[in-house]
Amino acid sequence: MKQEELINVGLAALVEDQASSSPIVLLHDPKSNKILPIWIGDTEARAISFALNKTGITRPMTHRLVLEVMAALGGKLVHIVITDLKKNTYYADICIMIGDRFVHIDSRPSDAIAIAVEAGAPIFVVKRIMDSAAQANPFPGIIMQQREQRSIKDFKEEDLKKLGELLEKARQREEKSAD
Repeated sequence: MKQEELINVGLAALVEDQASSSPIVLLHDPKSNKILPIWIGDTEARAISFALNKTGITRPMTHRLVLEVMAALGGKLVHIVITDLKKNTYYADICIMIGDRFVHIDSRPSDAIAIAVEAGAPIFVVKRIMDSAAQANPFPGIIMQQREQRSIKDFKEEDLKKLGELLEKARQREEKSAD
């Protein structure tokens, strides 16, 4: 995959869809000021939240364990990439350097994002995915910085309403892509 085909994004927020009570990761492209929402599971949201908040836990969670195994085997996380969207399902690769070899490991985006956040590694999205599934940033009053954590308290009520509308449009677009 050529570098120009990838868009470097930041994790803008981890929010909950009010309609379904499902967690959503919002990835932000600062150059185009677009948001890519990805619905994830509760367990994955918890892992991402722990990584974002640098929550100290006594035993390693899966994303920390993967990084430790990777390091023990001589590998280093380079970045993760959201690679595809098929029938409402996003796909991702965890990209690792082992010696002079570059290895791509298939992953769920939520797991890959948790690993990237834990390691402080870049998150990329393939350009065609951003072009087809991302939407304009509905938060003009909030500049979203890459890897800057956002709290729900940072958003105004009108911003939350816009977010709800954004998420509904994204859900409808993903349902259409499944057909």
